[in-house]
Amino acid sequence: MKNHTVRVLAVLCSALTCGATFLVSLYRQLALVEVAASIAIGVELYFLSSSVGDWIERKERPGKTRVWIAILLAAGVVCYFLIAKTLNQRVSQSGTVNPSKLDQKYWGS
Repeated sequence: MKNHTVRVLAVLCSALTCGATFLVSLYRQLALVEVAASIAIGVELYFLSSSVGDWIERKERPGKTRVWIAILLAAGVVCYFLIAKTLNQRVSQSGTVNPSKLDQKYWGS
């Protein structure tokens, strides 16, 4: 019974992490991250309902792979958000995007 509780809480925390990432990316207007986070939330909710179903049915061995996929999916969405945020800040600091200036700055040509 304790295994089910821990696994349901892990998937719930993963879903909440994806939801928070969606809201922050919505605020920062990172459209691709919003799409990725919303798809991940749907998958996380599917995993959450499966975990709760295992708990209700009192299965002896709840699925470990489902929990690991949920955690890795949440971590991937957060990493994608951080990369997009960093790239967006670099572009906004340089003003308008001019490829020749970016090439001179980063490649020294």
